[in-house]
Amino acid sequence: MPISSYEFEGFELDLKRYELRRNGRVLKLEKLPMELLILLVSRDGQLVSREEIAERLWGKDVFVETEHSVNTAVRKIRQALGDDPDNPRFVKTLVGKGYRFSATINSRAEQAVISETKGRESVATAKAKARSGRRKLWFWSGAAALLLSILLGGNVAGLRDRLLGKTHAAQISSLAVIPLENLSGDKAQEFFADGMTDELITDLAQNSNLRVISRTSVMRYKGTRKPLPEIAKELGVDAIVEGTMERSGNRVRVRAQLIRASDDRHLWAESFERDLPDVLALESEVASSIARQVQMRLLWEHPPANRKINPAAYEAYLKGRYSWNRRSEAALQEGIQFFKQAIALEPSYAEAYSGLADSFTTLGYLSYLPPREAFPLARAAAEKALSLDASLAEPHASLAYVNFYFDWNWPTAEAEFKKAIVLNPNYATAHDYYCYFLMAMQRPEEAKEQIERALQLDPLSVPINTDIGFQMFYAGNYDAAIVQLKKTLQMNPTYPLAHLWLGRSYQQKGMFDESMAEYKATDSALPNWVVTIAGIGNLQGLAKSNSDARLTLAKLDAMSKSRYVTPYGIALVYAGMGNKDEAFRWLEKAFDDRANWLVWLRFDPRWEALHADPRYAEMVRRMGFPPSQGVS
Repeated sequence: MPISSYEFEGFELDLKRYELRRNGRVLKLEKLPMELLILLVSRDGQLVSREEIAERLWGKDVFVETEHSVNTAVRKIRQALGDDPDNPRFVKTLVGKGYRFSATINSRAEQAVISETKGRESVATAKAKARSGRRKLWFWSGAAALLLSILLGGNVAGLRDRLLGKTHAAQISSLAVIPLENLSGDKAQEFFADGMTDELITDLAQNSNLRVISRTSVMRYKGTRKPLPEIAKELGVDAIVEGTMERSGNRVRVRAQLIRASDDRHLWAESFERDLPDVLALESEVASSIARQVQMRLLWEHPPANRKINPAAYEAYLKGRYSWNRRSEAALQEGIQFFKQAIALEPSYAEAYSGLADSFTTLGYLSYLPPREAFPLARAAAEKALSLDASLAEPHASLAYVNFYFDWNWPTAEAEFKKAIVLNPNYATAHDYYCYFLMAMQRPEEAKEQIERALQLDPLSVPINTDIGFQMFYAGNYDAAIVQLKKTLQMNPTYPLAHLWLGRSYQQKGMFDESMAEYKATDSALPNWVVTIAGIGNLQGLAKSNSDARLTLAKLDAMSKSRYVTPYGIALVYAGMGNKDEAFRWLEKAFDDRANWLVWLRFDPRWEALHADPRYAEMVRRMGFPPSQGVS
């Protein structure tokens, strides 16, 4: 007879209703502690090892940080039962071995057996039979669970298929989180819904065996009514997570569901509700619940922290990320102010420091700030973030960026890129940045692997699709770069960097008119960007339009009165005009500035006319580049 509930010392563990009650009052107990309690109670005083607990709660092929997780579950059980860990009545710890439930247990099935045997056997005999029945039930339940594990786990695919008489269902190894829909009735809360989406993606992306599509690609589906199987096909994923976010005051409710793409089947759906200070715990709970449903190996290198945070600080952080994702100079500066506001409210907020680091690296890279101003600020913010939380991937990527573009410390840069990728293998930006580094180190095959991985993680990202063309350009594959960049511009016809690299590719093909048209398109999308103006001046010089090139130099000089103008760009214009002395003079200024563009000095084709000059070799030597491995 199936056991429907257990009773022990005034408590009732109701298996049918999945509740723990005391004197009719339901006691709050989360899913994992409840599963562990059922396991311990059903073993009727027998030792349950930590290994068995981990396997039963998370699965044989699931890898989590079990030491912390099991301890937490046991602590929550003891809190619910009012058990003293130093003198336990219910859950006893056998150090180094496991746990045993020590209270006297009765079950509903056991009471039925006692009633049936009354008058024929003693109560003691009936209890013994009931215990025997429970052991048999446990054995057959375990056997059934093992069989089910074999059927679902994919470890013995042929046996499973023969038993089921059909091919196995598609495994889920990749998913995308569609932007949460804002149901708050307040458009001003869009940043919060987007921020929750970002955090959920970040939490899920910690799983090294699960490919999670990055933010840039999924944001294209914000507010879309496109069928989910179609979205999954476009993104190349096995499953989709979609949901809603509703915020009322300091109360946040998230509803999420997991849908398998192959048959549009809903695999899981659940609602979560928290006060705003618990919102990080909410995100981690949603992510963990989804991960458990995927039925695959999960490697949580660093489980998301279950911590409270000042609601106003969290809101400022989300606004900062919302601004950072827009990438314009004004938006980046706005984002910095939001991150600083978050830090003022929550001084130990590691993620906000990481946001600051990302903002300053971007301002430095795009030459919106002088390198000697932007990159040290980025380094300080990244180091502070890591001092508060060493498990974050983003600040490691920021530190790598600083060591690459500013310090020219190649070994440290590579080590930091690798750390970021180990901490979050699904962090597309880290793979993308690592591609830049590998190209500058003239390791094209490795660079290609990294940018292709970034594209797998973020297939609809316009920047990453542009960087595919960038990688082809620096590998000398100009025709392939042109094809790729034209395809990218079909995704976003006004994306400035795609126009810039397309112009560079045409320039190397000697197609000067087409090149100039692309530079002008870049300038139209991003007016008066120093990098574009310098590129135009370089092309004018190559086209023997020195009078136009001199006008461009005058424009750059006028711009320098109100903003930072990188000397590297001015050197490029002189190089195009064939004025080597002035080109080297401005390259020296760029060297003193620690101009980030100098990392491309060694094989940017625009410097080829300078290669024979001894001053060029000396500057390359001073940069400290490792030996070239050649470019294919």
